[in-house]
Amino acid sequence: MSPSAGLAAADDEIPPNKQQLRTERSTHALLEAAADLIAEGGLESLTFAAIGERAGYSRGLVTARFGSKDGLIGALIDRYVTGWRHKNVLPRTRDRSGLEGTLVLIDSIRAQAAKDPRALRVLYALMFEAIGPDDALRQRFAKFHKGFRADFATYVNKGRGDGSIRKEIVPCSEAALLVGGLSGIAYQWLLDPSKFDPVAALEYLRDTTHARLRA
Repeated sequence: MSPSAGLAAADDEIPPNKQQLRTERSTHALLEAAADLIAEGGLESLTFAAIGERAGYSRGLVTARFGSKDGLIGALIDRYVTGWRHKNVLPRTRDRSGLEGTLVLIDSIRAQAAKDPRALRVLYALMFEAIGPDDALRQRFAKFHKGFRADFATYVNKGRGDGSIRKEIVPCSEAALLVGGLSGIAYQWLLDPSKFDPVAALEYLRDTTHARLRA
């Protein structure tokens, strides 16, 4: 077999999605670097130059991949919220009662805090940055909290219908209370991470919610 034939055969063995895999790997590395920077120094430390240096890529690749800082933050939020919801929440709420669905939402956050606290810390750090002057970030998290409240209200309303939750519970009010409780736990954790245990606090929130709502 000639050398050229050998090269052709080798080329044929290269997977057709190799470029896609490279893109996914570099995107993952860039998002991991961005998450590290936010966890270490907040949003102020998040520059394209710092991300590229941390991930081992050029600043230009960060710009080409995400376009802007807002695009990068959007990708991070999607990664930690949308991906988490589809992986950890939705499969566990299928064919469950309204009360069970409500508790799954709380318990999934508790499990995340126990298993991968860094990811949760990054999300919460961005969440509290949203009260600052960045209007785009504020709108993103206003939408996030609106959706979160809607999820809780949906399960509470379902529970009132299927008999697992007491009829007098008001879905939208309960949803606001639960999201407020989760945000308060997050704030205390970020403020004093060495002395405040979010897992224990989330377990208590889940248990007391169960006792308060059950029919």
